[in-house]
Amino acid sequence: MSGDRRLTGAAALALAAALAVSGCGAIPRSGPVHRHAEPTRTEAQPTYDVAPAGPQAGATPEQIVRGFLAAGTGVTDDYSVAREYLTPELAGDWHPDARTVVHRGDLSPVPRLEDNEYRLNLEVESVVDATGVIERKPAGATEVLDFDLVEVDGQWRISDAPDATVLTPSDFENIFEPHQLYFADEDLSNVVVDPRWFPDRVPVSTSIVRALLGGPAPYLRGAVTSAFPAGTTLASSSVPVREGTATVELSVPDFDPANIEINRRMHDQLSLSLRSLPAVNDVELLVEGAPVELGAGWTDTTPVRDVTVPSRQVGLHDGELVFYQGGQTEGVDGIPPLTGYHPSGPAMDAAAEHFAFVDTGTGSLVTVDRDEDPVERYSGTGLTRPSFDEHGWVWTGDSAGTVRAVRTGPSAREPVRVEASWLSARTVTSLQISRGGTRALIVTQDDGVSQIWITGVVRESDGTPRRLNEPYRVAADVDVDTALWLSDREFVAAPLGGTESVRPRVYDVSGRFRELPGLVGVTGLSGGNGTSSVYAVAGGVLHMLTGNAWAPQSEDVLDTAFAG
Repeated sequence: MSGDRRLTGAAALALAAALAVSGCGAIPRSGPVHRHAEPTRTEAQPTYDVAPAGPQAGATPEQIVRGFLAAGTGVTDDYSVAREYLTPELAGDWHPDARTVVHRGDLSPVPRLEDNEYRLNLEVESVVDATGVIERKPAGATEVLDFDLVEVDGQWRISDAPDATVLTPSDFENIFEPHQLYFADEDLSNVVVDPRWFPDRVPVSTSIVRALLGGPAPYLRGAVTSAFPAGTTLASSSVPVREGTATVELSVPDFDPANIEINRRMHDQLSLSLRSLPAVNDVELLVEGAPVELGAGWTDTTPVRDVTVPSRQVGLHDGELVFYQGGQTEGVDGIPPLTGYHPSGPAMDAAAEHFAFVDTGTGSLVTVDRDEDPVERYSGTGLTRPSFDEHGWVWTGDSAGTVRAVRTGPSAREPVRVEASWLSARTVTSLQISRGGTRALIVTQDDGVSQIWITGVVRESDGTPRRLNEPYRVAADVDVDTALWLSDREFVAAPLGGTESVRPRVYDVSGRFRELPGLVGVTGLSGGNGTSSVYAVAGGVLHMLTGNAWAPQSEDVLDTAFAG
């Protein structure tokens, strides 16, 4: 489960109320480390700057195309060098930020049948759209870009080109940085991060605010809300940052300056999204040129904390449910003996009152509450470890790509099939719902290749799960069987069941990862609050991650899981 972040104190109440009033809920195995160092600059200046070469006199059409493509690394001054390769007409109309295509292999434009026309065939690794949403592509994905050229004053220039820039993976890593936008979940209790990728240039603050006003990424629509009324736009051309303060001037439809609740929500959402920039300490919000009233006693702190899970895990010992914590094992009071069942993949809710497991004998999801008998809820082939959400539903997926959820406890209900058409041709090997209930973290496998996805959970007004949105692929073509939330922005993933050394990876939601120490023969994984709460089963022993090593913990309890 994800650790969605909650606003604390007055800030929590303020953001939730403003979002409610705004009515925007309908926004419909080993390898290299891929991780950015945190910037240490104190001013809003880019950390990566290149000066690509402009067109040379007498350059051939192919040289012009190649030079134009290389100039895509020059993001400063609105790609001014790249525009030099274009005709004056196209230079004014070309939109380089519309798409950023990250490619594998070399760039080799080839002539087409018509004179002075060139085609570029790309193997695509990922694509970033104008709002900063990244789409990672599986191996073998390709794209075609076409270019037309004409002579201008005796020099070849490009007269037709796609609205896009093309970058190598290394250039992309150097030029772009992920930034977290913040939205609220539908019940207005948590805030949810929405990662976006923007060029590291002045002013990235403008890109962040424009994307925030545009609403959540497609995979989160219907699962989160925004404090900004539909139609809210930037009233100025940029969001300047001076002496640590970002000034945001908005045009807000039907704005009521006396509505303090809305004012605070908008300010808090902006502040959370902008203060991740090292150069931003404060946010000044203006509407139509006038400072927004935030009320007496309000302070610009907007603290957040991760939603955490208890440190106690549930596991199995001799076929019975047990608790494990701090090296000690104890039975679960009120749970009858599981005679006749073959439990695996146990799970529990945060209150440790409701439990579930997969019966390997029947392929059924079984739920059991304290002082109640176990109940078989439904069957499937290859059911994933159950996952509880904060609304009282327990979820599983199966090898047919079917996702079901069933309500537990006093309000137990019949299972519901959660719409997820995009899973119909995929085998689900892992599914876990975020701690705030807004997102599902899913691993699928096709022909031995795994993909890691995050998707928004859309619910009925009473919390009943309705569908999983078209997803956001966090990682493509990886060797992974399970993925588990560690916080709002991180999860741990690993392959299971092999005999070789495995190095689990800790991903952030933007797709960057770092590798953990290796462990031979991993058959199980559990994750609590951050990397200090990562456990793995290997060789019939439960291990805990301690710094750069795995420490054996128990031979008695296996198949453990934190709440969720």
